[in-house]
Amino acid sequence: MPGILKNIDYLDPFTRYKGQKIIDNLKRLRVGGEIPLEMAIDVYYALYLPFPQLVEITDVPLGKEKQYKLIKTMLGDEEAKKLRLYTVADSFASVALGTLFLMNLFSELGNEEKEFEHGGGRGQSGMRNQQQSEDEGDGGKSFEEAVKNAIRKTSEAAETVKEIQHFVYGNKAGVGHILNLDEDVTTVLRLVKNTDIKNILNVLARIPDIAYAAKRKKVGYQRGEIEGYSRGSDVERIVYTELAYPQLYLYTKIAEGDLLIFEKVMYLTMGPIYVLLDKSGSMDGNKILWAKATALALFMRSRIEKRPFYIRFFDSEPYELISVKPNAKPGHVAKLLEYIAMIRNGGGTDISKALMTACNDILKSSVRETSDIILITDGEDRIARSLIKKALQHAKARLISVMIMGDNDDLRDISDNYMKVVKLSDKELLTVVSS
Repeated sequence: MPGILKNIDYLDPFTRYKGQKIIDNLKRLRVGGEIPLEMAIDVYYALYLPFPQLVEITDVPLGKEKQYKLIKTMLGDEEAKKLRLYTVADSFASVALGTLFLMNLFSELGNEEKEFEHGGGRGQSGMRNQQQSEDEGDGGKSFEEAVKNAIRKTSEAAETVKEIQHFVYGNKAGVGHILNLDEDVTTVLRLVKNTDIKNILNVLARIPDIAYAAKRKKVGYQRGEIEGYSRGSDVERIVYTELAYPQLYLYTKIAEGDLLIFEKVMYLTMGPIYVLLDKSGSMDGNKILWAKATALALFMRSRIEKRPFYIRFFDSEPYELISVKPNAKPGHVAKLLEYIAMIRNGGGTDISKALMTACNDILKSSVRETSDIILITDGEDRIARSLIKKALQHAKARLISVMIMGDNDDLRDISDNYMKVVKLSDKELLTVVSS
């Protein structure tokens, strides 16, 4: 059945797929109320298209009057115009924010107003008790007011949705991704409601481009990747424009080592970045927030360097290990973000057990290259130094200790790099990422 936007083929499989995604997301999030597929399609394209147009009011199918009023309000509202800056020509944002908008709309509407009838050409009313829903009697809200409130609430969350999208796709780290996040809209919307993730993303947004802090190890190699130009006599790497010179002049340049040649390098594979993050009771407030932001910044670095990323929280016991491959799907990255956001501080501290567990994890992964274990803690614990040193050597791992407003002489002795963080600033975060 037709909707109320011009030039939309409501029978096209792709069109119906986008609308169905919004409906499926609402069901997964256990949102009360039902909407017809055509209405979900209209909400999607009202956000996605640069210039969506309503059909003439005389062409509105029977039973679609409420739907027409909803989309008309969306297209005319000033706050909705700001919202569409985040969604135009962006399929994921249109699905995610379309879902969030309908969630907010249902929370604004009364129970009787949540059931949209599947009308259209059959003479049915578009919504039960339609006249009552449009009245403001008995302290209720008008339907138009409910739509505007839902738009305002959605607009407030739009920036966070885009920040999560950029992080998951890798855009902020200079790493693009061709895969789609549409299957993980519900995860993203749960993250939007988490105040911790908003604060963490705000910290990450303030630091400079992490790509400059990444360090991929490389060696010169005749058949490697072209990285630049240099002078020399290696004819195997000659820049092709040099061949345009007269033969005698070309031979002279070869003899003098003055040929313009390609600079070729081969990037070396590196072991994983393994983050051990202390979540004990002493890691409260800004400490745990800064530590989480640092962990995510290290993940961004691992994507640039094409290294596996491991993270394990610990207190008196190590928690579940989360690992993300360099070519992980966006959904896996979203799950990592959700896991980090939901962890709360509390419990005791056993750094030795956490370090031993990390070394065992690296040994089980059969990694040949040197790995980096970044321990983020406030250091309030004693360390079994000799045992940890042997474990690190056996695992071929470097230990980088990041002390948050604390000090630990045992860790200082066994660490390859020991850093003290006092101000919890963006500059100190970048120093850790660059280590």
